[in-house]
Amino acid sequence: MAKVYGGGVLKLYGVIPDGRGDDFAYFQQQIPGTYFLLGGSDFSKGIVAMPHAPNFAVDERVIEYGVNYFSSLLVERLGL
Repeated sequence: MAKVYGGGVLKLYGVIPDGRGDDFAYFQQQIPGTYFLLGGSDFSKGIVAMPHAPNFAVDERVIEYGVNYFSSLLVERLGL
C-alpha cells in the first residue's frame, strides 16, 4: 500500500455498521467474497450519517482513496 499512498492514509472516523439487515452473508454462502468498509465521515464538516439514512452524506475526498486502494488490490492480485 505504501506504493499507492506514499506511506500515509487519510484517516476518517465514523460509525461502522454492525451488519444487521445486510444480506451479503447470504451471497457468500454461494460464492466466496470479501466485505470491505470504506469510511467517508468527517466530523469537522458534520458528515456523520450512516448509509441508507435520509441525511446520508460522504466526504468526497474518500473516493480517490477508494479507487486507488481497490485498483492496487487488482494490480497486486494480477502480479502487474
